[in-house]
Amino acid sequence: MRFSLGCKLAGFIIGTLAVLLPLLPAYAALLVFGLSVIADLVAWRSDTYKAIAETLRRKLDGQDAFGWEISKAEISDLLVRSPSNLDKLVVAEVLAEKYFASREGYGTRRALENIQESAWWSKHLSERMRNYYLTGTCLLVGVSLVVLLTSVQTVNNQQFSSSLGRIVTSVLTLVFSLNLFRSVLGYQNFSLKAGQVEKAAESLLMNTGASESDAIKLMNEYHLARAFAPLLPAWLWKAMRSELNETWKKYRQY
Repeated sequence: MRFSLGCKLAGFIIGTLAVLLPLLPAYAALLVFGLSVIADLVAWRSDTYKAIAETLRRKLDGQDAFGWEISKAEISDLLVRSPSNLDKLVVAEVLAEKYFASREGYGTRRALENIQESAWWSKHLSERMRNYYLTGTCLLVGVSLVVLLTSVQTVNNQQFSSSLGRIVTSVLTLVFSLNLFRSVLGYQNFSLKAGQVEKAAESLLMNTGASESDAIKLMNEYHLARAFAPLLPAWLWKAMRSELNETWKKYRQY
């Protein structure tokens, strides 16, 4: 995903330079087009790997909550369809990892505690990503509009003013090309949904009559919301991991 965004930004920069400076004017449009195509292909590849990772995560959640065994056939199929470096990641870290803090044995209560913990993490990670995207979007749009209005009032050079207007238009187009508004809404909606799942899990934990089917239904609801949500990047998880772990163990762990 980062490479896809990088290609789109590179295309924007090349297009901007082509407007301001006579740099390869005959090839600039073709280069921008090529970068746009590469960005879409990389984004499609990223979505494919995200779907594989979500499938593995669902299986691991079921294994940790209910003891559902993941067959070697399932693991082998996932690994073949995944990037070449995932083999080491899965075998050495993920399958052996104690991912959740619950001390319960396999069953309904452990499943609900896992869902509550995971949804709580997702809620805060999504909130942070929403804030990042919202800040970046507001800055891009705000600066572009200020530059455009200032140039209209102060710049007398018609050619320069026209070039500046095209650049500002390109910046605003870039906002939509990078799906910034869509990402803000996506992270916001997932954060709200994760909060609802968290509360539902807490309510079921307080209900002594909660059944395994209740836990499975809530788990599927959470997994569905996570599958349609924007990607939560690994760097953000690593940056917030210590803080969230300490907070959960201190205030929320049963």
